[in-house]
Amino acid sequence: MTELQQALDLHRAGDLDAAEAAYRALLEGAPDDADAHHLLGVLLQKRGDFARAEAAIRRAVELDPDCAQFHLSLGGVLMQQGRDADAQASLERAVELDPNAPEAHALAGFAHARAGDLAGAEARFRIGRRADADDPLLLLGLGNMYLAREQAEHALKFLTRAAEQRPADAMIQFSLGLAFFEQGNYAFADKAFENAVRLQPDLSRARMYRGRVCVREKRFLDAQAIYEDLLAKGEQIFSALAGLGDCARHRGQIVRALKYYRKALAAEPDNPGAANACAWCLEQMGDLAGAADCLSGALERTPDAAWLRTPLSGLLERLGRGEDAARVRAG
Repeated sequence: MTELQQALDLHRAGDLDAAEAAYRALLEGAPDDADAHHLLGVLLQKRGDFARAEAAIRRAVELDPDCAQFHLSLGGVLMQQGRDADAQASLERAVELDPNAPEAHALAGFAHARAGDLAGAEARFRIGRRADADDPLLLLGLGNMYLAREQAEHALKFLTRAAEQRPADAMIQFSLGLAFFEQGNYAFADKAFENAVRLQPDLSRARMYRGRVCVREKRFLDAQAIYEDLLAKGEQIFSALAGLGDCARHRGQIVRALKYYRKALAAEPDNPGAANACAWCLEQMGDLAGAADCLSGALERTPDAAWLRTPLSGLLERLGRGEDAARVRAG
């Protein structure tokens, strides 16, 4: 068994300290071993040491610039650093070198999506499926495309298949939960979100959506416990505060709801939904002028939130400010 294989066996067994030591020992004797540099970079990436991982993988690319896997790994670590443009270049190069590599098409598609190029992302996912129609990452990518278009029924076709192929993938379970949630199938959504949290406990968005499921199912105490736990951990602050506001509102606790909605608005001042929730509470409490001021301020901060004009103009009419209401309706 070669030194590289011994190091790789340690790596696969999860003994990262011993594997790293073995890779470095090998590189002392063979500093131009591209595979060793690459695998060391993959190990460092798994540890979250992205800068050193990038350096190791770049060295592998320098030594063997025509290896698609090296460019693929480099693109992955660049994406984790938020350097999407650089990542996209590396991933496209991986696709050029190996057009039949589904993972290269998948990650290139995700890079396109993160850059806002949904058409380019979908093209990559569909081309990749020519090589492997059941690749779970490609199925996840297409499912997410349909979720972005608010076509949950089509998303489910891809995401359920992805979950069958890779049931232990937290992000697939999370996206599957989103699709069920959008369809109103809250029991299945909650199960998928639960699976995502079990597989990746730090996936706070999945815990936040479990809270939303509880609200939809009128399990307000369960939702409150989830949101309070998120706040205690400093995670999903805006959504947790807004969720606590929703719990209070549904239980008829308008003053308490307003307190949470105001905190949510302070966390994200440009969120029109939070401003509308505050205005609703103020209106229920009889403070029409305060509600109108809240919506007016939200429109100034987020002029694109044109849907706020309808409730604002209605409040102004009730306050006897017909001319102001007409100006609001006219935009």
